[in-house]
Amino acid sequence: MGDDGFGVEMAEALRKLNLGKGVLVLERQTMDFSIVDSAKGASKLVIVDAVKSGRPPGSVVKFIAGRAGSPVLRVPLSHELDLHDILALARKSGIHPPPTVVVGVEPADSTIGKGLSAEVKEALPRALKEVRDEVKACLEKGNGEPG
Repeated sequence: MGDDGFGVEMAEALRKLNLGKGVLVLERQTMDFSIVDSAKGASKLVIVDAVKSGRPPGSVVKFIAGRAGSPVLRVPLSHELDLHDILALARKSGIHPPPTVVVGVEPADSTIGKGLSAEVKEALPRALKEVRDEVKACLEKGNGEPG
């Protein structure tokens, strides 16, 4: 799985934290329309994944999905849909996904069968902080319970 396993590692780490009542950590092997369905009723959706942003390996990136210039999250085996396509399709279908923030890390090695690279392992605490900050900001704004 290599650095593509970053999201799985983050999900495991996030489950161990006390993020607050109503915070749900879901793990998905692929990015598809079920992400939007899982976010129904949420005040914010935070997606964590390996993201090819062109930065050095291990760089933590954060962006609001749907904004121009945001890195595109490619979806393997999903007919070439990316996160932006999924959110756009949801909106066209009358489904309004919550504000969506992506916290990612630049992969160094995506070789199947390998664990995380040293660069990505070192980035885990920084990425965890970014996710905690997003959840905290959501709770402080009184936007309800984050999803």
